[in-house]
Amino acid sequence: MKKRMQAVLIVLLCSLAAFVLARFDAALYQQPVGQVTKVQNMSQGTTKDEHDNEDENFQQKLTVKVLNRSDQVVHLQNDWTKSATMSTKYRKGDQLLLKESGHGYQIDQLKRDAVLAMLVTFFFGLLLCYVRFKKSSWLLLSLLVNAVLFWLGLVVDVKVRGLLVLPFFSGLAVLLAALSLVFVLGRRQQALVTWLATVLTTALSLAALALVMRLTGGRGVHFETMSYVTQVPAPIFYSQAVIGILGAVMDESSDIVAGLYGLHRENPNRPFLDYWRAGRSIGQEILGTLTNVLFMIFIAETVPMVILLLRNGNQFGYILDQVMNLGILQTVVSALGIVWAVPVTAFIAAFFLRQQPQEEGSS
Repeated sequence: MKKRMQAVLIVLLCSLAAFVLARFDAALYQQPVGQVTKVQNMSQGTTKDEHDNEDENFQQKLTVKVLNRSDQVVHLQNDWTKSATMSTKYRKGDQLLLKESGHGYQIDQLKRDAVLAMLVTFFFGLLLCYVRFKKSSWLLLSLLVNAVLFWLGLVVDVKVRGLLVLPFFSGLAVLLAALSLVFVLGRRQQALVTWLATVLTTALSLAALALVMRLTGGRGVHFETMSYVTQVPAPIFYSQAVIGILGAVMDESSDIVAGLYGLHRENPNRPFLDYWRAGRSIGQEILGTLTNVLFMIFIAETVPMVILLLRNGNQFGYILDQVMNLGILQTVVSALGIVWAVPVTAFIAAFFLRQQPQEEGSS
């Protein structure tokens, strides 16, 4: 226990060191980096749009020291609104990324690398503390590989005209799942069983979504409300659904498969029905928790926009239809995948376990 507390203390100190180092890394940036040394509030007012939505406007005069330009001092103006939807209020001590404009500078965005470096160091440090080094190393490698492949997938989507978005991202998701399981579980049958259960359940859930959309003609589903989409929105939504379903299902399937393989190690001579019932029991125990996690993630994503629209006088029915519509649909489909993952995973795992050699005297 004492060693564990010392390890956590070391992680905290490393996280603090990462914050400090990133706070003073302006010299590493080619882009101008400034620090706010003085804030002066200039004026304020109120605006109202055609729907009678009101917002308060503020103006700041910032004195900024350009840290990687010989500590040059510049004066910048910042306009921000109380709703903070498209603007930011700056405070003394904030570090800013600037962009050159003519003979002066303009504010680009907040410099957030110090907080990010601290959180990443804290996460990796705790991972190394509570998971064996070899296993955590493979986990981190899988995260890195998945991030690189996903980024390359986005680049391909942007560069290639006429790309079939849904098949491309579905194939990418299946590949990412396979790599994740191989890195974490190794090249073992347990990884194969988990992958098969995940892919099959995801396909069933997506097929159910497509069938319902076809039978109903997509009435009440507003793909046009997706933000910042410059492609046909429906395939993008289906691609999001594939990745969301697969992530939720893989979590559940891996738990069920791990439990059943643990039972097999204790007694390899169990009949098929024992594995089937045990898999269903494990799945039923975690099903409710995973569904609640999905719902909480959806709520966390939509809370800021819902609060903003409510404060601007919009009716909840309108918000539900225009803002929460697609999120609710994706959550329901992912929850359906979680439910189906229980029998599918239990069946596949029981089938593979019964194919393994049994000890003498088995029934």
